Amino acid sequence: MTLRRRLLGVALGAVVALLLGGCAIFADDPEPTNRCVRTGTVEGSGQAPTDVDPTLWKSTFVDTFDRCDLGSSWSTYSGRPGGNPVGHWDKTMVSVGDGVLTLSGKRTSAGWVTGGVSNYPVTQQYGRWEIRMRAEHSADLSYHMLLWPQNEQWPPEIDFAESVASERDAMSAFVHWKADGSNEKAHADLTGDFAEWHTVGVEWLPGLIRYLHNGKVWAEVRTADMVPSTPMWLGLQVEAGACERRADWGLNPCNDHEPRPERAEVEIDWVAVYEPVDDEKAFLTAGYGKPTPGAVQIK
Repeated sequence: MTLRRRLLGVALGAVVALLLGGCAIFADDPEPTNRCVRTGTVEGSGQAPTDVDPTLWKSTFVDTFDRCDLGSSWSTYSGRPGGNPVGHWDKTMVSVGDGVLTLSGKRTSAGWVTGGVSNYPVTQQYGRWEIRMRAEHSADLSYHMLLWPQNEQWPPEIDFAESVASERDAMSAFVHWKADGSNEKAHADLTGDFAEWHTVGVEWLPGLIRYLHNGKVWAEVRTADMVPSTPMWLGLQVEAGACERRADWGLNPCNDHEPRPERAEVEIDWVAVYEPVDDEKAFLTAGYGKPTPGAVQIK
């Protein structure tokens, strides 16, 4: 259940090479990438980005993280998320190496520090976003994969994969919107073993949101007033305070039998972004104009 407070500390500037995680960068080298030393063993999920229908979508951005720095298309979050007293963003909790982007959370003597990144340079109105990810067990850390408005005016917000489940056996999709001056939200839940690799994503079109899991539509929003129209960008986040959120939301409280490691990670193998072709008829022919059989209708 993501709120604007998580993004108040976002730093949208360019990110320099990171010095920890899956690889090491030698900053004094005039060509540091030539001395990138891979130290981890992760090699990604073994599955390439989805083959989309070219009559509907055209690629605008693909990142397979096959390097040792974050790159200019991303920036890290920093500072304390507004309204979250449990932890704060720290760029050292973001690393790239061995074929994955890793967002970490770590308990320190000063509290939890966690990692988050924005894909602000790839802001667009409408499109399809997919990521390949997995999350380690943790009762204290949650993850949130979302679209955030470019103008920083919240709501709207589209959350296509987030979880406070310690065993990573469930995730949720949310949409936030404003109606008659009030902030509204609605959601749907999906079960699965998200400690293993899954492809999650969202398709966003005028008056329509379709949430994706392993290439299939599992939930959708068809009420036009709930669907945003302002340009948005992709945010990928790990946060502390999952136990506190569960208590606030009336969910089962954390207990001593749940995993509570001092550090846990979310790994992202790739990110793919597409924009829709300018052909409304093509989408209607493909069935976008009617409810998807078996998909949860979020209202």
